[in-house]
Amino acid sequence: MFGSQRYYLTASPEYVSRYGSPTSPEALHQHRTLVYGGSQGANRWLFRQREEAWVHYPLTPLMTSNNADALLTSAIGGMGIVLFSDWMVSEALHNGTLVTLMDRYSAAISHTPSYIAAIYPYTRHPSLNVRTVIDYFADVFGSPPYWQR
Repeated sequence: MFGSQRYYLTASPEYVSRYGSPTSPEALHQHRTLVYGGSQGANRWLFRQREEAWVHYPLTPLMTSNNADALLTSAIGGMGIVLFSDWMVSEALHNGTLVTLMDRYSAAISHTPSYIAAIYPYTRHPSLNVRTVIDYFADVFGSPPYWQR
């Protein structure tokens, strides 16, 4: 395992200036949401405060796409609010093209924690090629991963 993922609700400063910032998950229905339509995350996001139970919030998205880059570009362009993992938005947060929203809440797309890991067929001794790839990513990502520093 290379690391875990944390999810952030984000929007561009221009979006926040124009439409304001939601203060609670219930307020999201008044905002423009951009939703990843892959196997998880479509039309619902999960939120919780502290260690409370996760609560599903249904969405009526302005845009749904299975292309994360298109959604990220749209969010940076001020089109709406997006929920993405830290590795997707860390650069945009660092350079100020996105800001986090509703920081009092934890956000997710699933009840199950998600991790970044290498998946390969089990063998007692992975091949040199597999070991080389794993070592490469471990070195590039670092510990903790660079997007969480």
